[in-house]
Amino acid sequence: MHVQLKRRIYIGCVFLTVIFTILILRLGWIQMVQVNRVMPGFQRTVREMSVLQRERGVMLDSGRGQITDRKGKSLTGSMQWGVVLFPHSRHRHVQSVMNTTNVRLKRLAAILHTDTTHLIKEWEQGDAPHFWTAGTHQPMVLDKTQLAKLQEFERDGASVYPVMSRYDKSRTGRQWLGYLAEQPEVLSVRDHHTDEVKQPFALKSGAAGLERTLDPLLMGMGPTLLTRMVTGTGEVIPEYEPRVIAPRNSHYPLKVETTVDSDIQQGVEQIAEEAGMEEGAIVVLDTANADVRGMVSVPFYDPLHVVPANSSWANRGVQSAVPGSIFKIVTAAAALESQAVSTKETFHCGGEWGKYGLSCWKEHGHGDLKLEQGFAQSCNIVFAETARRLRMEQLERTADALGLARTIGWEKKDVDGMRVLRHFDHEDAGRVRTTTVASEDEGARVQTAIGQRDTRVSPLQAANLIVTLLHNGRVHAPRLVQRIRYADGDVMLEMPTQYSPSEAGQISPATSHQLLRWMRKVVTDGTGKTLQHARWHVAGKSGTAQVEQKGRKRNHQWFIGYGPVEQPRYAVAVLVQNVTPGGHHQATDIFRRVMDYLAESS
Repeated sequence: MHVQLKRRIYIGCVFLTVIFTILILRLGWIQMVQVNRVMPGFQRTVREMSVLQRERGVMLDSGRGQITDRKGKSLTGSMQWGVVLFPHSRHRHVQSVMNTTNVRLKRLAAILHTDTTHLIKEWEQGDAPHFWTAGTHQPMVLDKTQLAKLQEFERDGASVYPVMSRYDKSRTGRQWLGYLAEQPEVLSVRDHHTDEVKQPFALKSGAAGLERTLDPLLMGMGPTLLTRMVTGTGEVIPEYEPRVIAPRNSHYPLKVETTVDSDIQQGVEQIAEEAGMEEGAIVVLDTANADVRGMVSVPFYDPLHVVPANSSWANRGVQSAVPGSIFKIVTAAAALESQAVSTKETFHCGGEWGKYGLSCWKEHGHGDLKLEQGFAQSCNIVFAETARRLRMEQLERTADALGLARTIGWEKKDVDGMRVLRHFDHEDAGRVRTTTVASEDEGARVQTAIGQRDTRVSPLQAANLIVTLLHNGRVHAPRLVQRIRYADGDVMLEMPTQYSPSEAGQISPATSHQLLRWMRKVVTDGTGKTLQHARWHVAGKSGTAQVEQKGRKRNHQWFIGYGPVEQPRYAVAVLVQNVTPGGHHQATDIFRRVMDYLAESS
């Protein structure tokens, strides 16, 4: 009985061994068939199959959505050509190419405007294919002459491929557009031809501007990759041709259509440069709906080389600053609305007020003035006397009703899973006073009424203030984006114009019209007389705010206004920051240049 049991166990083991052998052979046969399907006629041994581990690739296009101006002109994303270098350091053929005395290598280096030493160093950097960057960390863009000459070097491991370049110029004043920052991760890509391809790529996400506020919509469905099959040790397998893997979705990536006119944007940037503007901002709004047509921040930035730790980088168009006399618009509106001052009443300016160290910019004063004349001449004495009749709360309510001391940019809540969709990244709210300032503090109230002390206004708010007056006191919410489209052209999301109402209500149409007339008087009889030679009839308000920069006395110069007066088309705010006191009013001069440019291009 014992012997029979042993015999049965032995027969069972033999049977199982035969079954497992058949299964292993069957699996091997299936693997060989799959290899033949991919590469017909190419027979591989089991040893050869064991080294086919993965693919290495280079990114041709991140798949990120694009941003255009209002006419469809691309602001991001232009197709360029670059050279992809395929490292083959273990292959005998390429070892010979990598010899610094090789004639072909010298010729290739000459075409790429480098030397053989630098070319070899970058070529053999890592074991994955990569674009030739010439040490700039960005694919080197080829010109037509280089393209023609580089075709013959493909067999040497240097191939020409298209690459999507995100930004088309280096330095720009389009801080509202923002920039991208790298987020190194292991990226997994699938397609219907192969299993998952894993490869470390420097993924980039929005770090500022629209790139940041719209990042969830711009991310896309994944990159387009150029890949090569490599062994477990990273050696490229030459028998496999390079292949391109791209996501297939007719809806993505999305396209963001902004309200910006790229011609106006570029024109205003050029004006800022030619005027020698060092710090500040220029904002151009369409008076019909407060859409941003141009927004320039100075100093300019390079979106390809932004250092996030550099605190000087910012969009000054949405940052608040001491407003100076442009805030007298608010004070005048509060006085007119509350009837604290009669338009027929006369004030006397002798140059010095005698309290709080306040004086007028005109040394010996303006003499007798009405409020309208005091507005045109930007007389501090007239507005100090006016402020004494107002309460701080009246100034705050009027500022709020005019769209100041709060964020006013377009926004929408709960859009496609995003809690808030905003157009303006890091928009400052500004303020009238700080919480430590008491309502009864007359000195603080007087300083506030002339736009000093703790008062802050952004250029965006200042330009929008003009639009508000042109719309009978109704505050629009400035837009930077008008719609988002799918890749096939269909509209995904419309962003219609909207208002930004205040709990304080709005000022009356009569007050709005009065202030607009007074702004015209600034140009005909006041501090803006140099604008009488502008191509359009324009109107506005100047301002000079006293500030300190690192212990030194400096001025912020402002001019805000609109044109043409007969049929207003554009509202413009100019802020020139930290100017040495004295000299001409650069902000007024830049305002005239911008208005002349808009008149010529209309």
